Amino acid sequence: MNINLSDRWMNNTPGLYKLRIDELILPGTHDSGSDKEAPKFMLPNEITQDVPIREQIIRGFRALDLRVELFPSQPIGHPRRFQLYHLTASGRTVATDVLDVLNAFYATPGREHEIIILNFHQFKNFTHASHQELQALIDQTIGHRLIPYSQRYLTLQELKLSAPGRNVVISYNAYSENNYWPGVEQQWIGENYVSTSTLKSFMDEASSQPKRPYALRSIQCAKYSGLYVPDDFSNKVDLWFASEDSNSYIQRFHIINTDWSTRSNIVSNCMHANQFRAMAKR
Repeated sequence: MNINLSDRWMNNTPGLYKLRIDELILPGTHDSGSDKEAPKFMLPNEITQDVPIREQIIRGFRALDLRVELFPSQPIGHPRRFQLYHLTASGRTVATDVLDVLNAFYATPGREHEIIILNFHQFKNFTHASHQELQALIDQTIGHRLIPYSQRYLTLQELKLSAPGRNVVISYNAYSENNYWPGVEQQWIGENYVSTSTLKSFMDEASSQPKRPYALRSIQCAKYSGLYVPDDFSNKVDLWFASEDSNSYIQRFHIINTDWSTRSNIVSNCMHANQFRAMAKR
């Protein structure tokens, strides 16, 4: 795909308006906040992405895997109070590197119909009060953009008509009173060090399991190499998820999370695959 179209591929995909959010085939990034440009030093086994979240969404990725650590030493309201982490914090913050980035992204005309899922997946050092604090930060910064869980049954076209300007899903893997969506159902093999063929066999089996209606589900297409670092098998990602017709393997999935995500053609394959899924929906 032309990178100049990646930032608004959903708006330019024929038929996409027929689908609900949970029916979409979406490119996602695994451990989205652990990138090579992060301000804090991280060991090589923690770094999973080449570019920061700002660049990930411009390049078309629409589901972010966010693991948040509370830093109690930082005062309430300070951007560094909630930071993204893998094994350790990357220095990326929820306030600046996620929420402010989203507002800046949507400020460009033509991007307002791009649906982005923020999957708040893991929490470190959290209490009930800090969950409330994080949720207040989310609502104060991008609350006007949020698609409530009560609208999960609407297609993209129905959302566009009934809730213009709402384009962000908060999937929160903990208790919330804010009408957030439940945490994304993560299909993960359960271990980091597996062969590529073993991972593929797991994905074959996982994709055969029926998905609950309206649930968000992702496949974790990621593993470590023998060097104890996130493996780059982008050639296999391109092979497995190539979209050719309505019977292509990619049709068995919804959110596809990968490491080194911008090295593969997963965005263009998802764009193409959604057209077939939309055609199949009456």
